[in-house]
Amino acid sequence: MIFSIVAIIIQMLGVLLISKYGVPNKKLHDALKAASTLEENEETKIFVMSQYGLMLLLLGFVLQIFSMVITAL
Repeated sequence: MIFSIVAIIIQMLGVLLISKYGVPNKKLHDALKAASTLEENEETKIFVMSQYGLMLLLLGFVLQIFSMVITAL
């Protein structure tokens, strides 16, 4: 049950990051880099934070599956 609660919190953080920074898209990142008014540091931050959001979302799913397996045993 603890894993499930932690997984949901991690997923919520991932969803918040993805909703704020968007989904990681290398083509979009390169296009923004080519014709952008943002500084290079901001572009990189947006790309990295969106990747962290996706990783947190996937980690939350894995923890939920792990929690279900432990509960079933």
